[in-house]
Amino acid sequence: MLCRKIVGQAAPTWGGVQMGRRVIPSLIQSKSQQLPFPVPIWKPEYKPCSSAPRSITGSASERTYSDFHIYKTRAAMAVRLLPPIFTSENGYKTLNRDGVMLLEFASANPGQQANGGPPPAGGINRTYNWANKVSFALSPVELGNILAGDAIGTEKGLVMFHDPAKTGKVGEPVKRLTLKQMQDGAISFNLNAGQDNVSVPVTKGEFEVLKSLAQFAIPRLLGFDVVFQ
Repeated sequence: MLCRKIVGQAAPTWGGVQMGRRVIPSLIQSKSQQLPFPVPIWKPEYKPCSSAPRSITGSASERTYSDFHIYKTRAAMAVRLLPPIFTSENGYKTLNRDGVMLLEFASANPGQQANGGPPPAGGINRTYNWANKVSFALSPVELGNILAGDAIGTEKGLVMFHDPAKTGKVGEPVKRLTLKQMQDGAISFNLNAGQDNVSVPVTKGEFEVLKSLAQFAIPRLLGFDVVFQ
């Protein structure tokens, strides 16, 4: 940038005082003494910024819950993660029980119109019977079987059995979860537990979301994320 030097011009004055950079503060002070009240001179105030992170979700002891739901005409399925359980002894923390991906199935409630007629086409304002839901807990290895493509790699699909009696729950029926690809490419999640038989068709996109959740969850369900904390 080019600068031109002004020659032969005196600095501007105010009240008979030359307006230079160095005389402005003294000018303000002298003029303020002639007024009935002092002229305040603003001085910026700087405060150090805190580097401590701000809490958004509240207390660190609060637990966070997140679900992934798939709603269909006849039933719905909810997906949630249950973290592993650790035990502390002699200053060490060890894994006591693996975490699981819990699948919860609920049948749709029978709907009807205001006049008592059959429900409208498409099941508008559909609700589900979550009070009588049926659940199936997928272990990390079972999630690995899903990621391996066993649900779509064979004609019979992927079949998994859970016997509640092996975990001390006597009297509960054996649960069977079947994942099988249908003709339109969707994956059928069918859960059979005694008299309960619930089926939820899962689209290709929804199935990809489930696989992404499984890939993210497996090391955490085994507690490996805690090792590096």
